[in-house]
Amino acid sequence: MSYKTELHCHSTISSNCGRITPREIVEKYLDAGYTTLVITDHISRDTFQFGNYQGPADWDAQMDFYLHAYHALREEAKGRLNVLLGAEVRIDRHHATDYLLYGVTEEFLRKNAYLNAYHLADLSRTAREGGVLFVQAHPFRDYMVVTPPALLDGVEVFNGSAKHSPFRGEIADIWAKHYGLIPTSGSDIHRPSSVACGGIETDEPITSNEQLLEVLKSRNYRILRNDALLTDDREQV
Repeated sequence: MSYKTELHCHSTISSNCGRITPREIVEKYLDAGYTTLVITDHISRDTFQFGNYQGPADWDAQMDFYLHAYHALREEAKGRLNVLLGAEVRIDRHHATDYLLYGVTEEFLRKNAYLNAYHLADLSRTAREGGVLFVQAHPFRDYMVVTPPALLDGVEVFNGSAKHSPFRGEIADIWAKHYGLIPTSGSDIHRPSSVACGGIETDEPITSNEQLLEVLKSRNYRILRNDALLTDDREQV
């Protein structure tokens, strides 16, 4: 038996580009046969200055808002789907370049204030010192900044928003193999039409962030990439 895990997901609560509610996310992923989902809403200026957030410029208040999606997903799942906390950070000074953080905890997010204002090397170091995997999302998409491989633990080699903005997954595959980086895959869902075209498949269900990190580091998984379900979603970022 195999188990499917989604590694890249956005909700309508925290990500202003999201158009899918926690209830829709849970039901659609259960219907698609997934057992685990990592919520990776955006930590960025787009979220906290120009997006859904309307509160003060206080990191704890911003994290209260950010974490609401994670808690809402867990409440909707009611144990039927394993919901894990992740993040997608866009550094303010790097236009449109995003980094997926796997293994984050609420404590890590609250302790490391204004992650989107970090310099790249500092963000990489902070993640690694906190036991968090640092993965570049959809590298080689138009407008991405090429990140020095030494600063990365992995790269996303399949991304479900490829029709929206091609990220050249074949180059990402070569990049990951050449530099020994962990390859990941994610649907990058923002709305109901883009559900369940990516992720990883394992022989055992992933039920915790600790187990997720162990699996990704071991590379004992299969990349899911369903090109037939790729979306042309003009509002995705």
